[in-house]
Amino acid sequence: MPDSQLVNIVINGRPLTVPKGEMIIEAARRIGIEIPHFCYHPRLSKETGANCRMCLVEVSMPRRGPDGTVTLAKMPKPQTSCSLPADEGMVIETETPAIVEARRGILEFLLINHPLDCPICDRGGECPLQNNTLHYGPPTTRFVEEKRHLPKAYPLSQHVVLDRERCIHCARCTRFAADISGDAQLGFLKRGADMEVSAYHETEFTSLFSGNVIELCPVGALLSRDYRFRARPWDLATQKSICTECSNGCNIKLDHRAGKLVRVNARVNEVVNEEWTCDRGKFGMGHISSEDRIRRPLIREGDAFREATWEEALSLVEQRLREAGASTAFLGGSLSSNEDLYVLQRLWREVLGSPHLDHRMGPSFARNVDRIRVLGHTGVVRSISDLEKKRTIVVFGSDLAVEQPIVYLRVRKAWNRHDARVIEIQPASLRSPGHSNRVADFASVSARYDPAERVGAAWDLLRTAVEQRLVENSALPNMVVGKLDTAPTCSVISALSSILLEPPVAVLVGADAVRSMDMMDVLEPLGALAQALGDAWTIAVPASKVNEQGARDLGILPDTVPGGSPSATFGFNSHEILESAGKGNVSVLWVSGLDVAQEYHDPAFAARNLEQAPFVVFSGMHLHATARMANVVLPVCSVAECDGTYTNVEGRVQRFYKAYEPSLDVREEWRIASNLAARLGCPMAYVTWRDVLAEIAAKVPIHRGCTPDRLAGEGVLREEPVLTGATKP
Repeated sequence: MPDSQLVNIVINGRPLTVPKGEMIIEAARRIGIEIPHFCYHPRLSKETGANCRMCLVEVSMPRRGPDGTVTLAKMPKPQTSCSLPADEGMVIETETPAIVEARRGILEFLLINHPLDCPICDRGGECPLQNNTLHYGPPTTRFVEEKRHLPKAYPLSQHVVLDRERCIHCARCTRFAADISGDAQLGFLKRGADMEVSAYHETEFTSLFSGNVIELCPVGALLSRDYRFRARPWDLATQKSICTECSNGCNIKLDHRAGKLVRVNARVNEVVNEEWTCDRGKFGMGHISSEDRIRRPLIREGDAFREATWEEALSLVEQRLREAGASTAFLGGSLSSNEDLYVLQRLWREVLGSPHLDHRMGPSFARNVDRIRVLGHTGVVRSISDLEKKRTIVVFGSDLAVEQPIVYLRVRKAWNRHDARVIEIQPASLRSPGHSNRVADFASVSARYDPAERVGAAWDLLRTAVEQRLVENSALPNMVVGKLDTAPTCSVISALSSILLEPPVAVLVGADAVRSMDMMDVLEPLGALAQALGDAWTIAVPASKVNEQGARDLGILPDTVPGGSPSATFGFNSHEILESAGKGNVSVLWVSGLDVAQEYHDPAFAARNLEQAPFVVFSGMHLHATARMANVVLPVCSVAECDGTYTNVEGRVQRFYKAYEPSLDVREEWRIASNLAARLGCPMAYVTWRDVLAEIAAKVPIHRGCTPDRLAGEGVLREEPVLTGATKP
């Protein structure tokens, strides 16, 4: 930062240099001085803050007299350090007798009506009000009047309850709803002593990010309906982990007790999720400790399963794999760790000699090599945080807050904090989604197309870029230039023609395009746009499952091996695998994790062929519809019961940590696969997950440098695959 933007101030007698305009509470932290506060939060707006008055400080400012001498003039009143910007020559005191007395008064005031129910409050033991009262508050209260009484545990949403008696009106929750999630559903109703937080018009709080207000609340006013009365903070152990409910790879903390997951809280990672979670991740991971977990291996006998030992189950699977050889296929894996995927594909390609692997649920099964040729890269977002640097962001065919929740928050932040222009090109079916976090609420242009016009909308976007001279025809591939005049168009062309595409541009392609037969036709003009702009990362086709990107990278595809290079032998895609299994041409079908019978784009087709398959092995945690069709079921560890890595939507490899020993008879998939390889005469020298990761780092070029030590922080962005013989569009 240039010197002209720095100022010199003094805090408690210690001089320091800080950026001009930085809030004093933030400046004090630079030298280890913590000023107590409630309403302040570094990621929330300051304009509607300064409510609690807990962060008061005394300030003196330099004043130049008529004779040119400079003296310090003390401000007549204490100032709130969370809203006071640093300026040249400021002298700040945080511990004067007047400030100490003011803090006591603030805390005494806050506790006039606050119920003293810490022993039963879920926030007890990790409550800033409790902590600040012990450190700075009065030992007793002078008030003997009856406290106010309001209804307890008012259901604000399906996940959040409100205890109005405890609220101290800090406005953290209302600012989050306005500043970060953008749904603006929370606000203050009434005034004075009757003021209370509520969803407007007492409607349901339907935000997809409502769980964040629980962690933001500095008292026990906003609480989790799932966690309420389940545990105390000192009962819990905490472990770092990665959320498994979508592909964004949010960093989280798993709080557990006695081998059971109790709650999920956010963990700071500035380049991924900052410190936010979506409700699907915060409240949706309870299934890893649910009662319906598969507890031990199962073998089908007739129409029912019987429990078996691992030796018995693996012996049966070994026998069938040995007999089948290359006529085996693997389907799924986008819920598995990188270590699992690497060893499983080794089992298939090197031991069984089968190239039939796929993780995609359709309906488009274009070769991975073709997709890379069209886009110039593998379709990853590449950098979630860099979305803030884009001037124009186009959301194409995606209900972004549902499909990519943390990417949605970054896109909204780019618009809200950095004046990015957001353009929404969506199917008409997404006009009124059943939630409150809509791109349309802040988009500069919101264009809607019919499904039959999907490809035309993509071409119209390219035409718009050409008409605005953002790109020149000479920069486009000849094949694309030849199609510009004849390619399909869309009825929303009038809306698209009003779009101003200011570089740098990002286009996020969503599920409406990916889950259609038109995917490659949509990507052709968009890939050409990326090439013309000279930045392959302009276009992103984000993965959706937790490790779908890892499955792409580590060869769970019929046409590419780990690292993205083309396979010498092309195998069956998902559709062909299921069809061949139904006809008996695939003797053994292994399904990992996914409920293919429900999640495949044509569920009836998938279920019919699974039922007719000669022998099905399922590895996973839950006995869903697909697992019930298997001949052998192998229970696997959850993310809380083992160590490993996932690759998120931007190609960032991140580590998760074992939280507790599993109480069930479960194993990691990589350990199951290596055991089977040894039984089939091809032992693999893996003892721990670290051995597998070390081999991935050594043998897969794009994972070079992905060691446990390097993954301990923000993770590592894996390198981009380089395909022999592949060319950019």
